[in-house]
Amino acid sequence: MRLQMIGYGQFRYAVGGEKQVLWPVIGLALQKNYISLYCAITVDGRPIVALYAGRLGALRAGRNNFSFERFSDLDADTLEKLVTRSAEIFEAEPDNPVRYKQGA
Repeated sequence: MRLQMIGYGQFRYAVGGEKQVLWPVIGLALQKNYISLYCAITVDGRPIVALYAGRLGALRAGRNNFSFERFSDLDADTLEKLVTRSAEIFEAEPDNPVRYKQGA
C-alpha cells in the first residue's frame, strides 16, 4: 500500500512474514473531498480514536481514523487532547503502535 501523508513519529510492523512497513504513528492525509487523520495508538487495547469519537466534530469516524472537510469543523480542544495523549503514549511505549497494527 502506498499513501502520501504527513505524520508524527514512525514505526515498523511486519506484513506477511518478513516484509516490514514503515508507518506514521499519527498521519494526516488529503483525500479528494476531505482530510483524514489516522492514529495507531491504543489505550487498554482499544484504538485511542474511539475514546474521542463523537466529540471531535468529525464528518465520519472509523476504528483508527476520522475525516473532516475543514479544520473549523473540528473541536480544536478535543483534537489537541487526542494528539497530545497519543504523543505521550508513544513516547512512553514505543511499541504501542506495533501492537495496534499486529492486532488489527
